[in-house]
Amino acid sequence: MRKIITTTLLFGIAIFSNALFAQELSGDKMRIFQTDKIEDVKKVFKKDELTKCFDIKEVQYNLLSLSARYERVNVINYLFANNVDVNKSCSDTTPLMYAAKYGYTDTVKLFLKKGAKKDVKDRNGKTAKDHALENKHPETAALL
Repeated sequence: MRKIITTTLLFGIAIFSNALFAQELSGDKMRIFQTDKIEDVKKVFKKDELTKCFDIKEVQYNLLSLSARYERVNVINYLFANNVDVNKSCSDTTPLMYAAKYGYTDTVKLFLKKGAKKDVKDRNGKTAKDHALENKHPETAALL
């Protein structure tokens, strides 16, 4: 029982600390991110922001999760060139889960190649495969 309470408490602290340190992504930065043009992304995102958590409509994303969510392939490749952790999440949804949810099969393949963990579960107990199946992406789910 103590173990469950301790684990729950630590999980809550981790989520709270992510929320505390997340910064809002400005409209200008979001527009530049959406273009998927690396030269522009380099101009507006400092190196230390490549792994930061950003608050967007009350959901927290790092740039890799956001890139997976919107399939910004150039930004994904740029982030990997800068050694961004493929498993880092600012919420409980990993970049792999976002790619699977939206059926971005090539992105899922890339994430797996870069070491994405398939067995990670979100707060609802769902894995990336569950997200792919739930959103009717059987080809993507087959990879997971």
